[in-house]
Amino acid sequence: MAHIIVSKTELYSKLSIVSKIISGKNTLPAYDNFLFEVDNDSLVKVIAGEDGGQLSANIDCTAENLSGTSFMLNAKTILDGLKDIPEQPLKIEVDTKTVCVRYSNGRFEMAAYDSSEYPKIAINSPEPPYSILGSKFLSGLRQVQFCCANDELRPVMNGVFLDKESDRITFVATDGSSLALYEEKVDFQRKDKSSFILPGKMARILSKITSAAEDVLISIGSDNVSFEFASFVLICRMVEGRYPNYRSVIPDNQNKARLSKDSLLSALKRVSVFSSTSSSLVILKFDSNKITLSGRDYAFSYSAEESVDLISYDGSKIEIGFNSNKLIDLLSNVPTEEVIISLNDPSRAGVITCPDESSITYLLMPLSINQ
Repeated sequence: MAHIIVSKTELYSKLSIVSKIISGKNTLPAYDNFLFEVDNDSLVKVIAGEDGGQLSANIDCTAENLSGTSFMLNAKTILDGLKDIPEQPLKIEVDTKTVCVRYSNGRFEMAAYDSSEYPKIAINSPEPPYSILGSKFLSGLRQVQFCCANDELRPVMNGVFLDKESDRITFVATDGSSLALYEEKVDFQRKDKSSFILPGKMARILSKITSAAEDVLISIGSDNVSFEFASFVLICRMVEGRYPNYRSVIPDNQNKARLSKDSLLSALKRVSVFSSTSSSLVILKFDSNKITLSGRDYAFSYSAEESVDLISYDGSKIEIGFNSNKLIDLLSNVPTEEVIISLNDPSRAGVITCPDESSITYLLMPLSINQ
């Protein structure tokens, strides 16, 4: 009997990870399943996918009499069946039409489906790949992905832009009113330039499963891009279109305030409770030694005001309005205890950076304070 011997934890862990890519509403029934492939060296790989891409993982196991075979199993059913089984070796018996999972005091059987129905995704005309340390790749994704838009009319805004140069890589995401940029210096062996737009969903998946200790190998094709690390491979379609010139929209603001990030965040969260529910407008008044935050909702006669001390301020008095929810999102992703907020005037974007840290730049467009 053809079978696989595998640890329950190993199998369930790999299936749970690759299942993150499966959509709740698949256009193709095959994508409701896991595809299992056993190569001629008896290496077992599990694949999950959706219309936009596929995620695969190698499973650490022993396969007998299965070389060169493949089959599909319903993803939800096998995950539910494995979930509460204690850690132990599992014996998975594979027949032409059924799969039987045996454990110490029981078993369950599932229908095995024809693997030929599962779509294949490949990298067409790939450029030579390049690698980046997983920790740097993770930092880039996590510092910007929250700014991705969800805009059907401008799909290029719905992803993370990766811009590789000879000695650095830049991650950018924007929704039109806020922008997040993260730069990392990298000594690439390949000095050529390349760029692509990674769909927001794929960026979120990669940020959850990439190993910080492993290199990420990136291969760019004509339509698809792949990321290979540890025992995983993600292949997905790139977002088509030209990404905006992100550097041109970042102003060189002259008024600079340095302050505690947590103090500003806490005050923002308290004051925003009393701001307009339609605009989430909070007004910030910058003075020589403090910021005064105020929010008001005229419809319910709500208002709040709170001051935050500045560590330093180099500039003139400015009063500017921001969407409090977006400002809270940006500040929450700043990794340092202090922040620098740079401004020019109430009509131009505010810029958030970190002291002694040039890799992160956040930008937020202002709101009219006469709302």
